[in-house]
Amino acid sequence: MRGQDANNRLSSRDMETEGHTGVLWGLHEVAEALEAGHPVDRVFFSRQAKGPRVERIKELARRRGVPFDFVEVGVLGQLAGTRQHQEVVARTGPVRYRSLEELLAEAPAACTLVALDQVQHAGNLGLAIRTGAGAGASGLLLPARGGALVNNEVVRASSGALFRLPLVSSPNLSRDLLLLKEAGFWVYGLEAGTGSDFFAVDWPPRRVLVAGNETRGLRPLIRKSCDALVQIPLAGGLDSLNVAVALGVVLFDIARKERKPG
Repeated sequence: MRGQDANNRLSSRDMETEGHTGVLWGLHEVAEALEAGHPVDRVFFSRQAKGPRVERIKELARRRGVPFDFVEVGVLGQLAGTRQHQEVVARTGPVRYRSLEELLAEAPAACTLVALDQVQHAGNLGLAIRTGAGAGASGLLLPARGGALVNNEVVRASSGALFRLPLVSSPNLSRDLLLLKEAGFWVYGLEAGTGSDFFAVDWPPRRVLVAGNETRGLRPLIRKSCDALVQIPLAGGLDSLNVAVALGVVLFDIARKERKPG
């Protein structure tokens, strides 16, 4: 029921459907999902929800043909599992992964891809996705096994940017890096204390930046798959940065070098 009358009530049981894969909450996150075309089954607002950001979500839902309802705020808390839902919760479909072939078909002639080698923490994965999207990366590869799963925590950590960056679930990351090389990409492994100063790199038009596990770094086979290893020179006796922070430093420097004056 789109725009259900406020006198009608829904319970959390009414929200359950066969095949339901997850929920998303937060004003920014729900708006991002709708705007990016991510599958959204239904949006729920608290009866007290109001303001321009709420109206924007309603309008995006109308454009997409997504029904929305008004419920008691406690029902939103039950559905989201938290009180931090900002008075809006969406019932969502699964995140869509692209195939590597699809990603290559859509990638521009000059672009940056990111590959994450078994990053474990959902917060780091979400921040890395948001960083990649913000720096203009054209896609991100994740190993199908051994790393954090894309779940609601990752969506939240990315603040909805996950819906804007093409993701590839790679069953064999080293093989896919080889396929990317054959497609004209140069592969750079980002590893603390190893390799060339990244500031001195003359980046080719097509490049992949690979970041490793929070504690172990790159796996040996992935390291061997790289054309070169690069590091961020650190001051103050530090030996490493958080994986998402390190990616941000390098990705935005690449973007800076590519930006044309005027």
